[in-house]
Amino acid sequence: MTKKTRVKCVLLGDNKVGKSTIFNSCVVNNENEQNDLSNCGSFDVTVDNTEYTIDLHDTAGNADEIKLISSLTFPRTKVFVLCYNVTNPTSLDNIENIWLKEIEKFRKKTQTILLGLRTDQRLDKTTQANTVSYYQAKDFAEKHCLTGFTECCAFDSIRVEVFKQFIVKCHADENKDNCVIQ
Repeated sequence: MTKKTRVKCVLLGDNKVGKSTIFNSCVVNNENEQNDLSNCGSFDVTVDNTEYTIDLHDTAGNADEIKLISSLTFPRTKVFVLCYNVTNPTSLDNIENIWLKEIEKFRKKTQTILLGLRTDQRLDKTTQANTVSYYQAKDFAEKHCLTGFTECCAFDSIRVEVFKQFIVKCHADENKDNCVIQ
């Protein structure tokens, strides 16, 4: 039996963008460690007949709190997932203004994914006028040389599975100059 490849993945982004919801959707029925500033859990995924264990870390959405735990959480990270809420343009702005700066010294050795969350809310007429379009986020990911970009609704089990595989695909991407769009 071949050994599973472990991939440490850290979710970052503002409060209330949906990080904890996607975390819970990914690690359902698995053992999790929790504290006030982060949650840790793992899940297995198979891509191209290779088995991976993803160690997923859900972090607090307050930049001040991240500064406290970054020295403990960020080392050995293979994939950073920068999360924003598609109905909150400020959360995408903060990816540039806060979160990319927080991970800057780690980015040379990691892959970085932009993840748009709460896509189901785009259909809500009360939020439609104030949404980040797929193309705006795609352009953002390319502008900032991120490894990949995708969107997901944490309540859509098919998209959650696609996201899990997308983590592995971006982790395995040798050429960081190409932005993988899902």
